[in-house]
Amino acid sequence: MPDVEIVCVQCKEVFFFSEKEQEQFYQRNMMAPQRCLKCRSKKAAAGEDAPKRFEIVCDNCGKHDQVPFQPKTGRTVLCRECHEASRSRARYAN
Repeated sequence: MPDVEIVCVQCKEVFFFSEKEQEQFYQRNMMAPQRCLKCRSKKAAAGEDAPKRFEIVCDNCGKHDQVPFQPKTGRTVLCRECHEASRSRARYAN
């Protein structure tokens, strides 16, 4: 199977559907993509099924970030980096 050139239905740019991607789509019984990777990502992020994100200010470092849950008043909320750091510390403390 050679690489295939496809015109994106959204942005009209030409993108390549590689042999490796074709094999993965075939194994999953999926049709060839109609949108380039950039447009597919945008569509997935804007879709109705995309989880809602909530703006927060990290209680640890003050950085603005988004979280996939509704923060509760009185509960500590952390940005991604501070959350990962606290998980790492907790993992090594055990």
